[in-house]
Amino acid sequence: MAVHPKDTPYSPVAANQTPPDLESGYADKAEHEHEPDLTSPLESDSLIDSKKDNGGKRILQLARKEWGMMALGMVLLVITQVGSLSVPYFIGKLIDAISDADMSTEEKRDEMKAITYQLCAILGFTSVMLFFRGFIFNGAGERVVSRLRIQLFKAILQQEIAFFDKNKTGELLSRLSSDTSKLQDAATSSVSVFIRQCLSIVIALTMMFVTSWRLSCVIVGVVPLIVAFAVSYGRFVKRLSKKYTDALAKAADIANESIANIRTTRAFAAEDVETDKYKELIGDPDDPTDKVFCWYPKAMSTHKLGIQKSMGHGGFIGILGGIGQFTLVGMLYYGGTLVLEDKMTAGRLISFMMYALNVGMSLAIFAGLFSSFMEAIGASTRTFEIIDRDPALKLRGGVKMETVDGRIDFEDVSFSYPSRPDVAVLDKFSLEIQKNTKVALVGQSGGGKSTVISLLERFYDSTGGTIRVDGKDIKTLDQSVLRLNFGLVAQEPVLFGVSILDNICYGVAAKQVGEGLDRNAGISMDRVVEVAKMANAHEFISQFPEGYQTMVGERGIKLSGGQKQRIAIARALMMNPSILLLDEATSALDAQSEELVQEAINRVMEGRTVVVIAHRLSTIKNADAIVLLKDHKIVDKGRHDELMGRCVEYQDLVKKQLTAAREEGNGA
Repeated sequence: MAVHPKDTPYSPVAANQTPPDLESGYADKAEHEHEPDLTSPLESDSLIDSKKDNGGKRILQLARKEWGMMALGMVLLVITQVGSLSVPYFIGKLIDAISDADMSTEEKRDEMKAITYQLCAILGFTSVMLFFRGFIFNGAGERVVSRLRIQLFKAILQQEIAFFDKNKTGELLSRLSSDTSKLQDAATSSVSVFIRQCLSIVIALTMMFVTSWRLSCVIVGVVPLIVAFAVSYGRFVKRLSKKYTDALAKAADIANESIANIRTTRAFAAEDVETDKYKELIGDPDDPTDKVFCWYPKAMSTHKLGIQKSMGHGGFIGILGGIGQFTLVGMLYYGGTLVLEDKMTAGRLISFMMYALNVGMSLAIFAGLFSSFMEAIGASTRTFEIIDRDPALKLRGGVKMETVDGRIDFEDVSFSYPSRPDVAVLDKFSLEIQKNTKVALVGQSGGGKSTVISLLERFYDSTGGTIRVDGKDIKTLDQSVLRLNFGLVAQEPVLFGVSILDNICYGVAAKQVGEGLDRNAGISMDRVVEVAKMANAHEFISQFPEGYQTMVGERGIKLSGGQKQRIAIARALMMNPSILLLDEATSALDAQSEELVQEAINRVMEGRTVVVIAHRLSTIKNADAIVLLKDHKIVDKGRHDELMGRCVEYQDLVKKQLTAAREEGNGA
């Protein structure tokens, strides 16, 4: 193995820290105390391709696979609508039969029976058809939203790490839950309602003209006014809905972080701080200082946006209702005049009024439908942006390395985080690691050690230079296949809230799925126990009442740090990786846990290429080579005894470690 230290410019930014823009938090909140920024990062994120078509046409295309069944639903819709709209006609006939002076009482009774039987038969058949129609359209909606959520979730998981640096978890979860729900009805059942109301209006207007063309002209003259008003209102709702959705997403992110980190919040008694952050975005309706008048608040928040929506909705309903009521009064007066002049019967007037009310109700439903559809279009913008977005680093594609020997080469590698492209984290970094050797990266915190592992895992792409595995540039390799040959154990390993068995088999399950098999296929319990013993985990697992089926809780919270670390080692070992990456796997452990974990690490390192980041002398002293980094460049390299003999920086590092270990021992 050879190491090539380079005397190159360096940056004081910590390479293994969170990208700087993620640590800004709420530092600038004071500047916007009364106008919190409710713009979603997705809106301003240049990574999002905003040129895609995300309009109403795209929403309707969501249900393409259900169009066949929905066509049958349309037929049933026509049947049910015709049946429902036959009611005013028969009621009119019934009233005319009752009031017909030329018929005897017995004849009237027989006519009433005949009309009633016909009406009951039509309504009974219509009710059955209503069931099937409702099932088809609502079932199609559930299928669409499930399919959409899967597509969105898959698209989110395929994005590169830089995407998650810029877009917070809560906002992405909001897209996955609330936004997709808004699209569900717009793509299916709202289509049914739209067509149903169109049919209702067409049939009702037709029957109105048949019943009385004079009265019909009154209604037709009002319709264009209502339609124009509805269109204007819809545009207003679309704009407001987009802002409201973004605001809720930002508030959801605050809630997600607070709940996920509840122990940290509780430890610092910061419940009120988190509540204030959330309240600032949601808006406090009970704050007496945050009012312009009545319920209308001063500060921008979801509360204010919701009040604006309510005011718009109230105004729309008021104006639309007023137009309808005045039209009804005029129609009653004119219709009564026609009855008095014997130009129409009382039964026909009642039938006409029922058809007119049907048209009015349909137009009112149209208004709400139009509003919902505009909201769905606003929500769809963010959803489709993520689905359509091409990740900068593709998960699939490239040369598939089924087997990896383990040789690693870093050649003049430079890197800056995408969020801070002007700050260099590594500059002309070169390092050669031979197969089946153990290399330890040591040095000051923030010197670039963890960045080396992140680049090797290709969480980010280097901005310059080349990284090779077995002589092949990793940019030309299939990422997913390559990572199956890596075993990563981080300083704070995250376990999933499933059983210990499922956590250990996590990587194997991914490999099985990648090969088109069931994720649990071919998993041997004997192999699981074997790797658990190698990781010094079998003993404590066996002490649990449920053994390997023990649930670890969210992020492994039910286990101690040492237990989580050993399960993480077993998880990596289960993959039988050619390259093992250990990122300060013992730094946060107590002495007893460290000893157990270190013993496990020493055991699993045999026969593999190992890159280990550590501060503890016990972890690095037996490495084939120790690479000392300082200020983002290599200061020296060699074995432990070699560096102790010639490298002052390494000697200082060891002294500090020994002093810390001695103090820890005295404290114990």
